[in-house]
Amino acid sequence: MKMRLLLASFALICLAGPQALEGGDKDKKKDDPFGGMAKPGPEHKMLAKLEGTWDAKIKMWMGPGEPKESKGVLKRKMIMDGRYLREKFDGEFVGTKFEGLGLIGYDVNKKKYVMAWVDNFETGISNSDGSYDSSSKSYTFRGEEDNPAMGGKMKTRDVLTILSDDSQRFEMYRTPLKEGKEFKVMEISYTRAKKAAKAEK
Repeated sequence: MKMRLLLASFALICLAGPQALEGGDKDKKKDDPFGGMAKPGPEHKMLAKLEGTWDAKIKMWMGPGEPKESKGVLKRKMIMDGRYLREKFDGEFVGTKFEGLGLIGYDVNKKKYVMAWVDNFETGISNSDGSYDSSSKSYTFRGEEDNPAMGGKMKTRDVLTILSDDSQRFEMYRTPLKEGKEFKVMEISYTRAKKAAKAEK
């Protein structure tokens, strides 16, 4: 709907002729009709630092006791003229192939980081809002999900901590809305792949 309104507005500007584009002054340089649209800023440049290919070591808690361990590969690349960071994960959990796709951006209007995620274990789209803490060098994303396998509706808290230019730690926490006690679901250690200088194109 937003795109249709945008295209309609642009069409009206074009139909109005050069005077509308030039603000009534032929001597002035034509204004950019999209000049007022949100553009990537410093937050997007920070996301760009996460680009690359990362080897993943995963620990997943499915109940009391020691976590299940597995491996995977995460590839990140900035898309849409530097507006979003695309994530593509390939690995396995408990012997089952796992693949996921994510988008991370910074909404300059909301002044929040935003994230969307899909994978082959679910049929929905996870959405969450986030913030960055410079003191801990970590991104924290919060949202809600409905997961019957884990007890129903839960609050989500996902934390990505930047340990160095070549290492990161991702942690997933969940809090059942009924009980209200947070527990850790997953921890992933990311190490930048030595042979991959650039993310997947």
